[in-house]
Amino acid sequence: MLFLTGEAGIGKTRLATDAMVAARDAGLRVLRGRATSGTAQYRALREAFMPALRHTGPPDDPQLRPYRAALSRLLPEWRPDDRAATGSSGPDDAPVVLAEGVLRLLTALARLAAARPAEPPVGAARASGPPRDAVGACGPARAAGDGGGRGCVLVLEDLHDADTDTLAVLDYLVDHLDGEPVLVIATVRPGANPGMTLIRAATRRRAATVLELGRLGGGEVRELAAQCLGVTPDRVPEPALGRLIEAADGIPFHIEELVAGMVDDQALVVEADGWRAREPWQPRLPPGLAAGIAVRADHLGPPARALLRAAALIGHRFPSGIAAVAAGLPAGDMANCLRLATDAQLINPTGRPGEYAFRHALTAEALRSTLLPAESADLARRAASALDGWEPGPRSGQAGRVPAVEGREPGPWPGEGDAELAARLWLQAGEAKRAARLLGELAERARLQGAASTAVVQAGRALATLDGEPEGDPTVVDLRTILLDALVDAGEMERAAEEGARLDLHAGAGRRAAVHLRLAKAASTAGRWADGLREIAMVRALDPGPELAAEADAVEAFLVFLNPAPDRMSRAGHLAERALRAAASPEVRCAALEVLAGCARSRDLGASRAFSERALAIAEEHGLTGHRLRMLFHLGVLDGIHEANPARLVFAHAAAVTAGAVVTALIIECELVVVHLTRGEFGEAERRARHVEEAAGRLRLPATRLIALAFRVCVAGHRGIKDETEQLYGRFSALGGAGTDHAAAVWGLGLAFEAIMDEDRERAWHWLDRAIAKEDDLPPHYLSFNRGPHLLLAVLSGKAGRAEADALAGSAHGQARWNRQFVLLSRAILDGREGLAADAVAGVAAFEELASPYPLARNWGLRLIGESAYTDGWGRPREWLTVAEAWFHDAGAARVAASCRHLLRAMGVPLPQRRRGSDRIPPALRKAGVTVRELEVLELVAQRLGNREIAARLFLSPRTVEKHVASLLLKTGRRDRAALARLENMGGPGTNMG
Repeated sequence: MLFLTGEAGIGKTRLATDAMVAARDAGLRVLRGRATSGTAQYRALREAFMPALRHTGPPDDPQLRPYRAALSRLLPEWRPDDRAATGSSGPDDAPVVLAEGVLRLLTALARLAAARPAEPPVGAARASGPPRDAVGACGPARAAGDGGGRGCVLVLEDLHDADTDTLAVLDYLVDHLDGEPVLVIATVRPGANPGMTLIRAATRRRAATVLELGRLGGGEVRELAAQCLGVTPDRVPEPALGRLIEAADGIPFHIEELVAGMVDDQALVVEADGWRAREPWQPRLPPGLAAGIAVRADHLGPPARALLRAAALIGHRFPSGIAAVAAGLPAGDMANCLRLATDAQLINPTGRPGEYAFRHALTAEALRSTLLPAESADLARRAASALDGWEPGPRSGQAGRVPAVEGREPGPWPGEGDAELAARLWLQAGEAKRAARLLGELAERARLQGAASTAVVQAGRALATLDGEPEGDPTVVDLRTILLDALVDAGEMERAAEEGARLDLHAGAGRRAAVHLRLAKAASTAGRWADGLREIAMVRALDPGPELAAEADAVEAFLVFLNPAPDRMSRAGHLAERALRAAASPEVRCAALEVLAGCARSRDLGASRAFSERALAIAEEHGLTGHRLRMLFHLGVLDGIHEANPARLVFAHAAAVTAGAVVTALIIECELVVVHLTRGEFGEAERRARHVEEAAGRLRLPATRLIALAFRVCVAGHRGIKDETEQLYGRFSALGGAGTDHAAAVWGLGLAFEAIMDEDRERAWHWLDRAIAKEDDLPPHYLSFNRGPHLLLAVLSGKAGRAEADALAGSAHGQARWNRQFVLLSRAILDGREGLAADAVAGVAAFEELASPYPLARNWGLRLIGESAYTDGWGRPREWLTVAEAWFHDAGAARVAASCRHLLRAMGVPLPQRRRGSDRIPPALRKAGVTVRELEVLELVAQRLGNREIAARLFLSPRTVEKHVASLLLKTGRRDRAALARLENMGGPGTNMG
């Protein structure tokens, strides 16, 4: 990131242009945009990206897909239709998400740079010609680069005029461009402006390079004048050089303009060997630069002067058609006037149809200073009327009240730039209310697009134009309502409350009820339940209509559902059912069903699923993207709870990525980590958890990052990696994790399972018991995976019995497949102790089937049930412990495997040696106790070899081979050698080992 700073006319744009030429000559992708005012949202970024992608469209890069919705604020091609219809916004509309999207778009364009065709240089020096053409042709000729580069250069000009959201994007880029093939060059004027604030912050962080351009000294003034005149420095006439040093103040723009004026006025005369100052030396330029520019405009004639004055009032860049209408020019005169002004080097075409720009910002400022107040107001009114009167129509015909304007694409009015410009012009014309209404519309549009801070600025500016108007004025009330919504979305609750209080005093009853409902929603988002319920009471006191009352019921249901109170579930359910019956709005119905699903989750997961599926159907029917994603997420979580099936969560994650719901996608990925963790897919669980942690860190989402870190502790614990578990838990604690709801999962699924893998049952009980105590303070819809392991350890130690097992089985926690497996195992242990051996064995069989998706839980259960069955004298402890020992050995859990082996030795079971190659033994053969050597014999038996041949191959005696064959027949249950040779897949799925 390179910032070019300096006063107006110092050469920032020229230097940036030269950099663009060098970059383009080197084959790099070059983008350019300019900020226009502090309230034109993302103006510079849009101008940079939209022309560059006009013909090719946005790149189809997989890394951009999650960010398309955010980037649609800059690129309309990626704007989702459903979002435009609903006007919804959410956490994924945070500026930091867009900033990450901009960074990825720049890197994608950088990768495509080498494949782009060569383009003509930007701002290349003009060829030599007559004296007038030589003026301003500053800069040496440039040789073409080698081409073939891969990279992107983004030039953003006039950041002192940029909006806060654009600056937020740049602040993010400052910290994350390092290592990317991207150079951002930004120009900023010094002074008290947000752009300089950004530069100072970046300088303190040493995250950017700042190049401050100073005024030219005497020698540099001579060199610049020489280049403008096309001569060597020693050939600049001394009178001209003295005048430049005296009047130009070392500003390159002033120097160029003064030299051009000298040539125009023939104060400098061209001769065969260069330039000569006329005698006597009397340049006709007045002392002030504004007057000099006015003189140059006057030389073009009244029509061109009128056009330039109108254009200057519009701004640095201007649509020529609007300027011509405001100046009252006949259509046939506009083209001639534009040609004259271009030849006079006052304006240049921008490359967009019908749009021109003054060569320097000071040119427009100087022309505006020559207008009298009445002239300014009249021109502003005509220009604003031209914008206001334009309507969609054919390019060549009539459109609205004014002729079709050159360079304006047919489409709905007002465009964002049109509305901003029209508002400024109406304000200059003295029409404050018209200007305020347009600014209010821009504020509302920015809010719906997720740019809440820009919306707050726009709405505040709109209200400032009506300073002095009574608070009860309808326009003032409308603007305050827009400001209230923007403040709520921006999370500025104190200011929102102040605006709500003003509206409560001056708005009508219906408007006041809507205001209090807005404040209630804001309170629910902020977790301020009491404030939200108080606002709902105010809504009801104002006797709202049926639809507003139904929406109030839905909002209150959500507030009650999350507000800790003994009867919250029944109250929330009653309110949600009432809202569902009365509401016509699909959004309100979805909100009510979501609350009902949450209430049902605390008692009946099947009912919760039914409510979620109803809400999903409504959301899909009406295109409610936010509700659809939430319901897919809820249903995916239920699938994970019931069946350990991640398929619906994977689908929900893909849908969130497609919709650009980046934050929602990260939350869904956290739930996928839990499913992969319980399924023993530790590599995938760690990969996803690490990805969420890194992405949340980049997007500045500390809560989500902490959740991901919590699950990384759980993964390390399940793997039994003690050092990593402790290190990650230390980070989690240092970030305040012990005070969060996810601490219970860390203690139970993380630290307790690390103790389990360490065969430290007492430490595991300590962490699980602490986790259960923490969960008792969590909302009742919270579903815990700690309850099952906690029950099993309690039953083994005699701390719990059938009553506790039955209580868990009858709860919502007990409906989770993960917990149900431990309930079955606990009941089997209790049955075995009471002498109900058949019931106990049946319980273990049911456990093994239910635990099939959970390999760690299944084998840990077999290890514990094997020990209990051996102690109490029932079941098949040898088989269960053999299976568990083999699994834990392969998993690298040495302590658990050693415990299993110790128990098996105590039973007198001969244990296979853990020789090299034991990992090749198929599970069914390992379960039967087949050793590595026996597997080698079996493989040769399958080749129909005799004992002597096998003995020769394995360097054994025939007698030893005969013993191995007999052992294999016994262990596999085969009748003879031929049957042994027919074993399919060496004990794989097709083998009947019984």
